Amino acid sequence: MTTGEEDVILDTLDLLEWRMRRVQFVLDGDLSLPTGWQKDVPILKRVQKLEHALRRLTEQSGPVYEILKLYSRYPELFQDAKEKDLAPELDIQQKLALVELEAPKFHATASQLTSLSDVPLPPLKSFASLVSLEPRIAQIEQRQLEQAREISELQKRSGILVYRWNETLVLSQGRCWVEYDKRLRQAERSVRRKEIRKSA
Repeated sequence: MTTGEEDVILDTLDLLEWRMRRVQFVLDGDLSLPTGWQKDVPILKRVQKLEHALRRLTEQSGPVYEILKLYSRYPELFQDAKEKDLAPELDIQQKLALVELEAPKFHATASQLTSLSDVPLPPLKSFASLVSLEPRIAQIEQRQLEQAREISELQKRSGILVYRWNETLVLSQGRCWVEYDKRLRQAERSVRRKEIRKSA
């Protein structure tokens, strides 16, 4: 193996290990470097470590398992429709021209990916503090639901009380005043009759 080929393999392994760390961080927030991923480790052992990390990621991560399961059943969903349509129509010269045309983009993308490694990630302590607050947040949400139920029950009781107050006090008092007025009118008529009889 020439020095150039070995450099390409090492660079490829570095990129694969970097991507594996990114995937692990996205899935579980883990950025720790597993033992055996140092650059002085032989290439074969680094490849074996990568394969072991992939198997562990597949076994322990539900989303990764579901994606691989979906890919095994419907691989056409993961293919670019444009490339799939153009591939049979291109000959070797056209493919070579296409590769040469897209080559500068590859270097630009590689440079951007390399610059991403220099971007500082937020401290894991902040994520850990958020995770530790999750039980309290759940308790607060449960308490808010209970308070909403209590408020709804109190609103129902208030409506019933207002209805009963209207029935027992307002309407009943109105009926009493009507009855009093009726009796007063009857008493007034009887008094007038007696006065008419006396005057006659």
